[in-house]
Parts: sequence; structure tokens; C-alpha cells
Amino acid sequence: MSPILVVDRNVLVPMRDGVALAADIIRPTVAQPVPAILNFGPYHKDGRGGRLSVEGVHRHFAALGYACITADLRGLGNSGGCCPGAFAPGEAQDGHDLVEWIAAQPWCDGNVGMWGVSYAGITALSTAATNPRHLKAIVPIHATSDLYRAVVSLGGTRSGFWMRADWGPRMAAYNLMPPQWQDTDGRWARVWSEHLEGNAPWLEAFSAHADFDDFWRSRVARVERITCPTFQICGWRDLYADCTPRDFAAITAPKKLMMGAWKHEFPDTGREAPAAGLWDMQRWFERWLKGVHNGIDSEAPVSVYLQGRAGFWRAEPDWPPRRVAPGALFLAGDGSLGTDTVRAGSSDYRYDPSVGMHSLAWDPWTTALDPTLARDQSADDARSLCFTGPVLQEPIELIGVPEALLDLSASALPLNLVVKLSAVAANGCSTLITTGWANIGDQAGASERKELRVALRATAYQLLPGERLRVSLACADFPRIWPTPVASALRLFHGASRILLPLCQAPAGPLKSPLWGPLQAAVLDSPNDLGGGQTWDISRDLMTDAVRLSASRNERIRIDAQTELVIDHVYGAAVSTARPDLARMHSTTTVRIHQPAGSTELLTRTSTTAHHTSVDAEIHVDGQPFWQRHWKFDARP
Repeated sequence: MSPILVVDRNVLVPMRDGVALAADIIRPTVAQPVPAILNFGPYHKDGRGGRLSVEGVHRHFAALGYACITADLRGLGNSGGCCPGAFAPGEAQDGHDLVEWIAAQPWCDGNVGMWGVSYAGITALSTAATNPRHLKAIVPIHATSDLYRAVVSLGGTRSGFWMRADWGPRMAAYNLMPPQWQDTDGRWARVWSEHLEGNAPWLEAFSAHADFDDFWRSRVARVERITCPTFQICGWRDLYADCTPRDFAAITAPKKLMMGAWKHEFPDTGREAPAAGLWDMQRWFERWLKGVHNGIDSEAPVSVYLQGRAGFWRAEPDWPPRRVAPGALFLAGDGSLGTDTVRAGSSDYRYDPSVGMHSLAWDPWTTALDPTLARDQSADDARSLCFTGPVLQEPIELIGVPEALLDLSASALPLNLVVKLSAVAANGCSTLITTGWANIGDQAGASERKELRVALRATAYQLLPGERLRVSLACADFPRIWPTPVASALRLFHGASRILLPLCQAPAGPLKSPLWGPLQAAVLDSPNDLGGGQTWDISRDLMTDAVRLSASRNERIRIDAQTELVIDHVYGAAVSTARPDLARMHSTTTVRIHQPAGSTELLTRTSTTAHHTSVDAEIHVDGQPFWQRHWKFDARP
């Protein structure tokens, strides 16, 4: 029989500087102290960040005998203070203080864990790197220690859609929302006033700190310092697919890695090859917070899903497997891809800024798209410089980090280079395996011949007989990265240009699969989720050869019996092949809070061009103007 749960809302936790962070606590009504689990993020414990999947997971763990805490970041939700910006160094200090405060409570036995998806997973990593005495285990899901490398600047390029039309603008609205827990003494109004006065849009940092400067260096979590057991979960089609295995390699504490086929989703609810992530998370905390020897620490530490037509799971003793050896394929002038050194010569390619749209279904923000649909990126291949290998007679496995070594020159700079590795089916359908990006250089180096090394993102993929490998080169990946402004031509020199592939031999013995428990997707369901959806529309103007992406996202959330939250985000991006300098991304976010006592509506509009980003925000309370603000940030030179 499950224990009766105690729910304490909006408990104020003092930080070392006196600012109070707001937390919700769900715990069992038992006499003895219990271990605790913390989720610490920016998405509002009383809004979508707490009332959807987090609260379901916490009620699940509370019934298993844990005290579960959801806390708002400083300056957001119900927490006091002002937000110092995305992934600020102080978040790790606040996380440290939260862990130690939890451990000192009479209902906690001194053993504290942290977990979270995305941002809350990142705070778990950054907090663990400070080594709080009572932090005994963490489970970061879809997280990274280095946001700059993972998202802000892919290979030195300027970030695009995710930061400037989707997540970045949505956070501009979320960070101005009123606290949803409205106490009778009016603290919530004072907190909201403080947030409105001091919270600038995070988009400002993306414009002001385009390079890897001290701002971003201070936001890198030193994961090599982590001493508590760490279980990392990520998907090959997530933003952090490359960073997660790299962080795993750097951590020296007891560790476990699960890499699946998913996008930005919980493993149990993944649309492709779901896995028992929650079950393994339970076992991890049971082992390290309760001291139960359940065998999880003696199993193969790596569970990896090999993508492809016959995708399957495999347990590995390390990452990457020791059976991996590099194999080189050379890019020939006739468009072939082979193992033999090719004759000297060159191939020319003219920059097409619209390339990239047809690999969008691969990306993590398209969680609503069926992963088996819209994967063919042949239309992008047709606008790229492609090299295709022979039909495979035997299966091959790629596990690790592919790398392109290219000998090239450009007629004009700046110019980006995008390298994609794909599997081509017998019918010509081209499925993306992985991508790498690089900034070739500035105008001073135009026309100079140079050797460029481009690391592609880590992957695990099996190609079957009848398929072919393809390497495609382009100078754009729109709207994932921002297009460079001037027309240019790329010249690739053959002879030395090649791609290095992490070829993995099959295990000598029988294949081993991870030890799975049951899927628990129902735990992630929430009665507070009142529905929503996404739309995606890609179009091309045949008169101007301009490509446009229009998208929307809607969420309806029940906060409590009397409060409903509705969030509508409409956003888009457009670029013309003739005028990449006129590329634009935009968004409109509307947040409506409906209560019997009245309503609040928050509206933000953002627009980003090659030269600047603007943000306009306005708030109406009960239909009357309440607050408004305008920001404008110059882009990097």
C-alpha cells in the first residue's frame, strides 16, 4: 500500500546571500527520515515546469519513499531576486545551497539526489561539479556541461532557430510571467515587480557574446570534478547528443550512459525505440541514495541504440567501444566515395543559403513529428556537393565521432561549412546520420587554400547491405545556423579530402542487450495537461527562390482547480538564395492566465536579422495595460 503523501507548496529556502528560493515538497508520511530528490530549473514549479511531467515523477518517487523537491531558479517563478541570465554561474552555488538545506531537514536522512530534463539536467551537472557534501547521485537527461559548444555556436557558427526563434524567445516571455502561487500577504506581487524590473531577455547574451568569451567560459560545468555517481541519458537526435558522451568520458565517478533514438523526450515516451529510463533511474537512486545493492553498478555501464533500418539496443563496457578503428573514405571528383586515394583535381560548389530545411525532422524541437516521416533529405542533397559510396555488400557499424578532413578554398568569406553523413536507401531516400559544422574564416583569408578539420556529432548507426554512404558538403544549414551574408563559391581539392569513420567490429560473442524493466510512460502523463500541439509548414517561393518555415506551439495547463495557463508560440524563419543578408527570424508568444478573480495576458514579439535582435513585451491585467518594455540588441560585427 502506497504511503499517504504530504505536499508543502511554496516553501521559501534561504540562500547564502539571503535571497529566498521557492520550492514545492512532496514526501511520504513516514516516521523515519528518507532520501530526497531535487529538480531545479527555470520553467516554473507552479507552471509547465512543475505541473506537467515533473510532478508526476515526484509523486511516483514519493510513493517509493523519497522526499521530492521542485525549486524555481533565482529570479524566476516564485523565487526572489533577479535572474542573472541563462546558465549563470550562480545557479550551481544556489543548487549547492539547496542540496545542503534539504539534507538538514528533519524529514531527510542526509542523502540527496538531483535529476532533470534539459535545463534542470544542466543544473544537476553544474551543482554536482561543486561537490555538495550530501549530493550522492544525479540523473541528468538531455543535458550538457557546455551550452556554447552544444547550441550557441555549432563549430563556430552563429546560432539560428533554436536560440533566436524558438526557445530563446519563449524564455523572454516565461521570465516575465507572474508567480502562480499567489499568497495572501502579497509576497508574489513584490517578487513579480522585482522580476519585471531586473530580468532582461536571455536573447541579449546571444547577441552580446557571440564568441567563446569569459561569459560562456564561466558557464561551463567542470564535470571532471564530479565525485557523485552520475547516470546520463540522451538521444541521438537531441541537441546534446554530442556533448553527453563527451561529458561521460570526462567523469571519473561511478557512471552510466544511456543513448537512445529519441529527440528531446523522456526515454519511456520516445516515439522511436522507447526505453525504460524511469526504471533505471529508480534503480540508480535506490543504489546510491538507499544503499540497496541491486546490481546496476555492476552491469555494462553503456546502453546504446544503433540507429538504422534494423535499429537495436546493445550493452557496451565503454564509450566508444574498444572495437572501433578509423576507416578513411576519399572524396573523388566524379562524386564517388571510396577507400582508394583519388587523383588530384577539384570540385566547385556555389553557396545556397536555403540548404537545411529538409533535415529539420531530425532535430529535437520537432518532437511532434513522427520520426518515420519526413526524414528524406534528398532535396537538401540536390543543393549540396555530394559524394556517394558503392552499394554495401555487408553491414557496417559507425559508433563514435566521424571527422572530415578537407582541402578547400572560398571565393569570399565569412562562410560556413556543413558536412553531413547520410545513409542512402536503394530507392534514393537519404536519411541523415550526423552533421558537423565549421566557420571557415573571415574575409582576410578569402581565396587562400586551407586544410579544415570538421568533427561531426557522435553517433551510433548500422547500415545494411543495399544501402550506400553519402557525404554532402554545403555552406548552409538553415534555419539551424544563421546564414553568412555574402554570395560565395567553395572549391574542394581532391587527393587529400576524406572522411574518417568510426568503424566498429561486431562483438566476438553473442550480442548483449541492456537489462530492461517495464516502460512507465503513464507516470509522465499529467492530469494538468489540458492538451496542445505543434504545426510545421515549409514552403519555397519559386519566383524568388526563397524558403520559409512557419511553426506554432500551443499548451494548456491546469495550475490548480481555479487557474488555467495557456501558452501560444508562433514563430518562423525565412531566407532568399539571392539575398542571404536579409534572412530573418521572428516569434510571437502569448501567455494567458485565467482565474476567477481576473486574467493576465503577457505578449512578447521578437525579430532577429543579421544586424540586430529586438524584443517587445507588454502585459495586460483584466484587459487593462499594466506594463511594457522594448529592448534592441546589436548582432556581432
